[in-house]
Amino acid sequence: MVKNDQITVFDSDSDTSMYKYKAGLDKIQSELMKFGLSPTQAKVFIFLGKYGTKSAPDISRALELPRTETYHVVNSLQSMGLVTAELDHPTKYSALDLRKAIASLVKQEQQRIDSLAEKEDDLAELWETIPFFAVKTDQSKQEKMQLLQGSGPITNKIKDMIDGCVGDFKIYCSRPDASRFYHSDILELLENSPAESQMILTPSMDIPDFLSSKNPQDVRIIPKNTEKKCFLISDSKEVLIFLRNVSHPSHRVFACWSDSESLVDMMTSLFELSWESAEVSY
Repeated sequence: MVKNDQITVFDSDSDTSMYKYKAGLDKIQSELMKFGLSPTQAKVFIFLGKYGTKSAPDISRALELPRTETYHVVNSLQSMGLVTAELDHPTKYSALDLRKAIASLVKQEQQRIDSLAEKEDDLAELWETIPFFAVKTDQSKQEKMQLLQGSGPITNKIKDMIDGCVGDFKIYCSRPDASRFYHSDILELLENSPAESQMILTPSMDIPDFLSSKNPQDVRIIPKNTEKKCFLISDSKEVLIFLRNVSHPSHRVFACWSDSESLVDMMTSLFELSWESAEVSY
């Protein structure tokens, strides 16, 4: 491979003028990967978008990629509709405008989801035609645990907990956690649920504006607390505990769900003790 003779923003050092843009492009690369692009695909797309139309050899040299891999990447980006090829020799490639590229990716993802939704009934019916082969030897209830990573799966699990809640729903969280619950429609879903809810915010000096519609008696605050715990309890039957919460990027958020009676009882006791010592802010 030919040695790179062009220093790109990806390779810039902290003492160069280009370095201030590197963090922004790293963020964009990370977000594009959430749409299914590989790190290399995202990097090539960004390179074309910011350095203009380039041939595969140009890309290979600038990003120090093997020539064969470069052709594979640009062809895959073409197939995804994110890159166009000019009829020239050598062939040169251009990236779509970022807004159009994201709109295309969103549309593709929605089409995939719609396709899966259309198959839901057929797959469920086919599933029912196949017998259950496991031999049941113990009919007693077994406690369960589930590990969840990423804001998407965790948010869906919380919404399932709210949907199944008929009595009371407890939330112990930090102010940023509550904000994330608000923006993911969890609080709205809870507000429309028949369940009675209680929330403890810590650390927090007051109740944020996005909780203004909530009954002040259902929200309490703990102003001074260095431990930013976050957990949710539904009907004293199931609990979801964040092991890594909003202080981490959304794809690195990590939680544990369980219906273990002892764990639920322990977390319920912690909530109730905290509720008694928390301040009423109204």
